Amino acid sequence: MNSGAGDGGGTGVGASGAQAGPTLLAEVIVAGKVTALRHAVAASAGGAGLCDGALEDFVLAVHELVTNVVRHGGGSGRLRLCRQGDRLTCEVTDDGPGLDAVPVALPAPNQVGHRGLWLAQQLTDGLEIRTDGRGTTALVTARLAAPNPG
Repeated sequence: MNSGAGDGGGTGVGASGAQAGPTLLAEVIVAGKVTALRHAVAASAGGAGLCDGALEDFVLAVHELVTNVVRHGGGSGRLRLCRQGDRLTCEVTDDGPGLDAVPVALPAPNQVGHRGLWLAQQLTDGLEIRTDGRGTTALVTARLAAPNPG
């Protein structure tokens, strides 16, 4: 379950595809709301049909992106969860200084931290990163399972 990440220059692979569908959740990200936001993402994604391990993986991936906003992206940002057909897309945006080239690789075992983007990529069907010097947007997607016939 992994796709490439953006090159940090405003383009990326995999997550956004076409225009996002209806918004299921739109929230402001601040340090004091991280836990509540995680629960809200779980409820909204679960309500949209994501379940079991796929739901847990998606929620963890989004949580990693949200904590990156708080720790590295200026302390606050915005989250938007949308559904389009059989896909959920979560867009996490901050107003931080932006990023240069974004390494999305597993760091050395002795390196502390720096696993959030790698985890988000591994746990979802797509990760895209866009940065423009005014902030960074990370998008992750998950494919919803086809409903059982009958």
